[in-house]
Amino acid sequence: MQKIKSLNWSGFLSIIKCCMIGILTTLIGLIIFAVILKFVDLSTNIIGYVNDAIKAVSIFVMLFCIKKTNGDKLILKSIFAGLLYAVLSLIVFAILNKGFSFNLTILYDILFALIVSVIVAIIINLLYKKNP
Repeated sequence: MQKIKSLNWSGFLSIIKCCMIGILTTLIGLIIFAVILKFVDLSTNIIGYVNDAIKAVSIFVMLFCIKKTNGDKLILKSIFAGLLYAVLSLIVFAILNKGFSFNLTILYDILFALIVSVIVAIIINLLYKKNP
């Protein structure tokens, strides 16, 4: 009989914890941006770009946390973490908006999170690459 490998729950839970840190970073960034928008008159075209930048920074924070807690196979973990980040952020913002509507923006947010997660994971791996 083969031994069944136990699931690495501590690694899974650390990814969830880091995703929550990423979502918290997004919320803080959006609150700061909302305060700035209250005092500064910005074009409505720039708001979407700033929101995407806040998400990208949050994904960087999330993956940096994953690298620090459990750094092996970061690119594979980044795909899972990016998808989890996208789904959890959609749930959080649906709760804050008191409603949920399924449209093409959701697909864009998920693809954005996945693509940025893989790119950031590659960058973090290159930054932390050990010299032989």
